[in-house]
Amino acid sequence: MNVPSSESSYDAVETLARSLFGFALAAWLPLAVVWVSLLLAPAPPLESYAQLQRSIVSGTGILTLLLLALAVWAYRLDAPESRRVARYLCTLFGSLWLALALILLAIEANLFALIISPNIAPSITGPGRFLLLCWSIVFGGMLLIVHWRKLRNLYHRSRGFLAIASTALFVVISLVILLAVTNRLIDQYGLADKLRGRLDYRPLRFIDDGAAPPAGDFWAEQSQTRVRWLPLSYWAVEPFSGDYINVSEQGLRRTVSTDGIEGSPLVLFFGGSAIWGEGARDAYTIPSQVAQLLQANDTTARVRNYGQTGYVSAQDLILFQAQLARGNVPELAVFYQGFNDVFSAYLQRVSGIPYHELQRASDSEAGRLLRQGQPVLQSPISGPEQLDWSLIATDRAMADDIVNRWLANRRLIRAAGREFGVDVLFVWQPTLFSKSPLTEYETRVLADNDRDLPGFSKLYRDVNRRLREDMLAEAWDDVVLLTDIFNDLGDDIFVDNVHIHELGNQQIADEIWRSIAERIGGD
Repeated sequence: MNVPSSESSYDAVETLARSLFGFALAAWLPLAVVWVSLLLAPAPPLESYAQLQRSIVSGTGILTLLLLALAVWAYRLDAPESRRVARYLCTLFGSLWLALALILLAIEANLFALIISPNIAPSITGPGRFLLLCWSIVFGGMLLIVHWRKLRNLYHRSRGFLAIASTALFVVISLVILLAVTNRLIDQYGLADKLRGRLDYRPLRFIDDGAAPPAGDFWAEQSQTRVRWLPLSYWAVEPFSGDYINVSEQGLRRTVSTDGIEGSPLVLFFGGSAIWGEGARDAYTIPSQVAQLLQANDTTARVRNYGQTGYVSAQDLILFQAQLARGNVPELAVFYQGFNDVFSAYLQRVSGIPYHELQRASDSEAGRLLRQGQPVLQSPISGPEQLDWSLIATDRAMADDIVNRWLANRRLIRAAGREFGVDVLFVWQPTLFSKSPLTEYETRVLADNDRDLPGFSKLYRDVNRRLREDMLAEAWDDVVLLTDIFNDLGDDIFVDNVHIHELGNQQIADEIWRSIAERIGGD
């Protein structure tokens, strides 16, 4: 087959030589955009991570200047020197198989970055993904010039419709397979979770028992924990076995020193991630430390941690009722609550429902459509205005509405407890919003919160104020209000808005174990 005359005159070296400045400029421009975006990104609260961010910004700035110098150099090259550089590049990437392998590697790198980096340090990984894509396109363009003659000849030899269609189909199927394999490997080895944990800037302070891990090691392990479906209350943490975190087949966090004398009082803890133990090893969660304090003070008890990440008080109520229904009846149930009820209401603008109800409603509707054989190409429910939750929730998220819903759940828990002979104790957890004075780190966390969640800190303080007023007016004897427990402490206690480290858990445990001992018959 004859090749068009324009093709026979094509010279890859000459074309690439004329394009060197364009490629250098195309590589520099996205890097400059990335450098500016990194420069404007907010600094993380922890100084060590802020220093890391400054190093990345500095390194990117230096690389930007070097690429700009390269572009200027390419612009000033004379014709013979440009051809010499182009000839070297054509020789270096002259193998078609090497070019295909490099293109495949670039595609895989972009797929890997796309899958692994969502929600991981977005101020850094977002610009990184953009830069990787732009550079891949620039590199692909250079390879296209080098191999244009071969690709053109290949096209002319197989330009029939079926050949082109089959090639396109092969490329699409290959990309789908590559995406599926990459996604599977990342999920199987928990690469995204480990990276997310390693980049978690929240500082941790561990009780010195000779085995305290670096904070990065702990967060890398905790980030690998996931949740699975659980009827009625929606989810529970999957079974997990690690160096610092262990979760049973039932989805319960390991609690140490819980094997009291057979028949000794059973104490169940309920709540969200703070009672589950985010940021703490198994032996130093609040339930574990309460169990050890009871044991050290001659009070035998079997303590179990039924806390689940993200639970609001309505889910605690459901899980508590389920335990009673299946005969798992404790002498005492402790409910450690507060933050999740307020935060869920703030995010969803209604009170009394768990996190992510809009997403859950959309998933349910998508499942219904799929079972009917209808394709689902986008979320079937895009906003709360499509749903009427008035039968189950309070259509406002004001402080009074949030407190009233929590008080209603408290009454329901008390009623169930009375029916089954279970004493109950409620602990209103401390948060960063009520601590004073704040450390430098905590001040930066609070400033980030006010920037990202406008009005939330005021809402939480309003809820605390209303709750304190009700407690004083009605003289509650089953509620421990820990709002101010960390006041007058000059050390870092909070790792974020609500979670505390092991030393903070120790103070919480020391504050509540006596109330627990009194209720289960201890001294």
